[in-house]
Amino acid sequence: MGTTVNFSNDVERIKDVTEAISVGGTLGMADSGKTILVSGTGGTVTLPAPTAGFKIRFVTSGGLTSANTIIAGGTADVMEGSLIVAGAVVDVDAADQLNFVHTADNTGDFVDIWSDGTSYFVFGNALNSGGITATG
Repeated sequence: MGTTVNFSNDVERIKDVTEAISVGGTLGMADSGKTILVSGTGGTVTLPAPTAGFKIRFVTSGGLTSANTIIAGGTADVMEGSLIVAGAVVDVDAADQLNFVHTADNTGDFVDIWSDGTSYFVFGNALNSGGITATG
């Protein structure tokens, strides 16, 4: 969800909500529309069950220090789409989770996720080979 910000030139603009998170939690519909900053020690972040209109972005904002950051789909085999990893297109086909790999991450790697209520559709980009993977 965006936050409304009024500037002095009488134009109303919407500012995206950006949030650094502690891994190990579960996201809900209230987190839809946010950009989640990922850095530091890895862990698992679980998405809610697919819900129509849910969308979220994950971006690496600093080095992952000791473990992968895992984005779990909330339900098995619900992630579909593609990742561009080191210039190669990687198919995400009935995946359970996406992984920011701590030995190959780069600041600015990202994954966009949105849902139609049945599946999660994903698109992401990683600079280094193996920087983002899809498993399950």
